Amino acid sequence: MNRSNFIKIPNSAHNTCFGCGPANNRGLGMEFYGNEKLVFSELDVPDYMAGWNGVIHGGILSTMLDEVMGWAAIFLTERFILTKSMTVSYHKPTLVHERLRAEAEIDERTSEREVRMKGRIINPKGEVSVSATGVFALFSPESIRKTGIIDAAQIEELTLIMSSHSRLK
Repeated sequence: MNRSNFIKIPNSAHNTCFGCGPANNRGLGMEFYGNEKLVFSELDVPDYMAGWNGVIHGGILSTMLDEVMGWAAIFLTERFILTKSMTVSYHKPTLVHERLRAEAEIDERTSEREVRMKGRIINPKGEVSVSATGVFALFSPESIRKTGIIDAAQIEELTLIMSSHSRLK
């Protein structure tokens, strides 16, 4: 895919998230790129994340989709998020050591506090091997602070990440 109309979404160097944390050397290490409608990540899944016979474990694939839909929700709505629900459909075996593309977009903004996302994983043949929909709760900095799950420094960091979307406008 031509990345010229996408920007790299910044991430914190000390983030230890399994899906996207640069500081997690056993994680997926997903990096995200976005434009005004879509967020994507391209990656090769290592063989230690296989279920059997080189097929990527379904839990890893669902993690990839949760990550890309979550980052798309953050980037495209410029809000903090928490996953409320997710439905995953597995269409084709997805193999380790293949260059995969995970992408997501807004399906519907159902309210000021909720968004429905759709995501997919595309194999090297251009086929959708896994798809998902997810419902994400949206939070302002003040409301996420009240949950107690994120500290002030992380809120500030994520606010800067969210504001990277405004560079597209």
